Amino acid sequence: MTQIKMDTMDKQESLHFRDQLRAARAVALRDAEAFQEIIFVLERLGIYLCKHMKGLSTYQEAITDLAMQSPMAVDIPSGLPDLHRQFKVKYEIVREARNAALHEGALARHLTKTAVELSLVLEEAIMNKFRQVGDFMVRHPVCAHLWQPLSFIRQTMLENSFSYLPVSVQDQEKPTWRLVSDFQVARYLRKDGKVSRERLVEKLEKAVKLEGIELLTAVISEPTETIETALQKSKGLPILVFSSENEDIVGILTPFDLL
Repeated sequence: MTQIKMDTMDKQESLHFRDQLRAARAVALRDAEAFQEIIFVLERLGIYLCKHMKGLSTYQEAITDLAMQSPMAVDIPSGLPDLHRQFKVKYEIVREARNAALHEGALARHLTKTAVELSLVLEEAIMNKFRQVGDFMVRHPVCAHLWQPLSFIRQTMLENSFSYLPVSVQDQEKPTWRLVSDFQVARYLRKDGKVSRERLVEKLEKAVKLEGIELLTAVISEPTETIETALQKSKGLPILVFSSENEDIVGILTPFDLL
């Protein structure tokens, strides 16, 4: 088997394919029958690795070599065959699905699940050589603002499945950063067990002043910090990443991003 060395993919290319896999997986998770988005990324990755445009069967060797950078490709499935399938098995299922004419219902959902598992192995393989916060953070994070009503903050959390949102707070003429959590918002809104209309229209600033919502102190990091150090100091909370040059927020890193 011809080995595809990871150093043939530079950092920018690696993060590009990582982001494409994440985006395709997000689509698949929203639509239980949308496995095609992941297949399209597999094809683009295959074209990049093999330098020609053929089909998934032609790309299989190169993509499998890349996947071998992850222990989830062979090592773990070999030891836990009842829980995990080897990468080559998942790839073959997805490849055959690509060539079939029609998928719907339970079969499509099964194919989507397999495609998602396949993408997770590839993402881990691609990211295996990276060690810094900036490599894993989500760039341009969505933030909440004190002037926003809780209805909008709640909607933002629900639409994106966010558990925390960064909030900029003016503190002694210098902005500092806090976190608003879904727990705090839910507890405040659920007055008498149901969502309170009066509190939905309240601004976050008022809820904080009334001590109904407690903003959490955010853990701060720079893009060049190691993920080991960041995890040790995060205590399970998201880490806000700031540029060392202009002190602007450039990303957010959660434990989920490092799973």
